[in-house]
Amino acid sequence: MASIALGSMGTGLPKDLVQRLVDAEREPIRQLEVHKKDEEAKLKLVNDLSTKVSDIAGSLKDLTRFRTFRELSASAGRPDIMDVSVDKTVAEPGSYQIEVLQLAGQSSMMSNGFADADDTQVGAGYFSYSLPSGQNKEVYIDPDNSTLNGIAKTINSQKDLDLHAIVVDDGTGSDNPWRLIVNHTKTGEKNDAEFPDFYFADGDADFSMEKEHPALNSKLRVNGFEVEFESNKITSLLPGVTLDLKDAAPGKEFTFGVKEDTKSMKGKVEAVVGKVNEVFTFIQNQNKLDKDSVTRNTLGGDITLQTLEYKVRQLVQTALPTESGLVRLADLGVTFNRSGLLDFKGETLDKVLNSDPNRVVQFFTGVNEDGDGFAGKLAAAVTGLTRQDGVVNSRVEGIKRRIRDIDQQIENKAKALERTEQNLKDKFSRLEGTIANLKSQQASVAGLGGGGALPGLG
Repeated sequence: MASIALGSMGTGLPKDLVQRLVDAEREPIRQLEVHKKDEEAKLKLVNDLSTKVSDIAGSLKDLTRFRTFRELSASAGRPDIMDVSVDKTVAEPGSYQIEVLQLAGQSSMMSNGFADADDTQVGAGYFSYSLPSGQNKEVYIDPDNSTLNGIAKTINSQKDLDLHAIVVDDGTGSDNPWRLIVNHTKTGEKNDAEFPDFYFADGDADFSMEKEHPALNSKLRVNGFEVEFESNKITSLLPGVTLDLKDAAPGKEFTFGVKEDTKSMKGKVEAVVGKVNEVFTFIQNQNKLDKDSVTRNTLGGDITLQTLEYKVRQLVQTALPTESGLVRLADLGVTFNRSGLLDFKGETLDKVLNSDPNRVVQFFTGVNEDGDGFAGKLAAAVTGLTRQDGVVNSRVEGIKRRIRDIDQQIENKAKALERTEQNLKDKFSRLEGTIANLKSQQASVAGLGGGGALPGLG
């Protein structure tokens, strides 16, 4: 009987055949993932663009209204005598001759001298004082606080008294150098306090008021006329101008002025130019194409960039009305250079600001501050581009939708691939089972001495 020769065990197929087939089926998913990365790169670029465009609007915030665009600076003339600050929304430019005749002062009293500040008792009792308003107040001193430091502590603990007390060594070197000084906390003659009555009993030493200083108004001579104020911080002399008096200097007249702060105003214009150039530079970088350029993950030639650049360039070159006639940004020192960016010539703007600041202000704010100036128009343009229905935001949302669609496709294909992989595994598992059964039969036949191979397995 001829022998039956069986083939090798198993199917003889590669062990990783299923994985190879699955990897081949995964190629569409890989292509989608690459496409998703390209779209994510574009989304980042558009978000960067949106931020840069919004930064333009931010830089224009102070240029849309006269009071916020104009800056004022103050020169005290004598900073050792007086500091000056201005509220630019209220103050007006001007020059003034000032002479500080007298500083405002608080009413105060100083007691007689004591040998010490903590041991000698003045006794229990009170003292009273009155204000020009007719209001009378009393300060009560208990036996536990009848020393100079105790009296000062009692006074300072009662905020409604409007008094402040200190204990000092008068420096005379006498046997009784310690004194109590009590000040009314408010300056000005209308806050002058009189300290007429002192009642202390059973003390080690008598307490009396030895010296008294009346409250004073500050006095200035402004352009030759004398004026008085209740405080050394004067806010009512000129609208929007605050004077902080530091010292009196009778007979020493000086000039202080409020003028246009052209340096700060110029800085605001320069900041806008810088933000616009950032956008132009971004657009130029996206439009740079050569043989090695990868356009699928850039915005080169994108309609969003074209729309944005056109609107901004058109506005930069537009003449706007002022009371001095039509003005272009170029008249203020801002022009396009050969590279397509804006050049800022500060010296040109300085000349216009110094000769006719209203011309500059009206160009940016509009003659009637109605948003019809350059700042308002540019702000409206860039805000319109980034608002919900603007081209930039629409571009962002469009890319986000495509990314979501790609994610959905990847998810669907991944699920289908899982099913395919499982089906292949099942098929090869059944095939292995069938081969195993046939080999078992082959072994049985061989055991019977047939020696032949089963058909198809030789």
